[in-house]
Amino acid sequence: MKTWEHPGGKLIELGPQSLNQDELFSILISTGYKGRTAQDISKALFDKYFGIYGLWGKTFEELSRIKGLKNGKIKRIAAPYEICKRIIKENNWNLPAVKKVKIGLPDYSDNKLLAVLIVSGYRDKTPQALAKELLKKYTSLSGMMGVKLSDMARIRGLGDVKIVRIAAAYEIVLRMVKLLEAE
Repeated sequence: MKTWEHPGGKLIELGPQSLNQDELFSILISTGYKGRTAQDISKALFDKYFGIYGLWGKTFEELSRIKGLKNGKIKRIAAPYEICKRIIKENNWNLPAVKKVKIGLPDYSDNKLLAVLIVSGYRDKTPQALAKELLKKYTSLSGMMGVKLSDMARIRGLGDVKIVRIAAAYEIVLRMVKLLEAE
């Protein structure tokens, strides 16, 4: 079996469930900062906050204290938390612990929330236009749960990097739901 140095390749080949939380968040962080890789930043994040659960009550200001995390990266980290809250609400799941999850982007539309994960456009398509196509195809944030990467790739302009970022975010959502169910 190949040993992956980059979590994006590992996600594509082995699936998002094969990644640990540091790898998932390094995909969302995307790029490093002055001699530190995205994986280094992710490790520093979890050394301080101890994982997915440890980020629930954190603020943007608290996360910005991690060297290399600024507004765009923090929004990408917050996006799966907000998606999780919306999916729980949309499906009327009785998970009272969701009230503990403070980090998120509550003022963003579903479209803008996905655009945060997509990051960049493609030719004449903005990230919001690509997000709109995803939501049209899958009807809602919930509708995107469990979608195959190859199916998402049929949307012109969603290349590997964008799809991997979305898949990593949704794997975080799945792990959060499991944590919330256990509460």
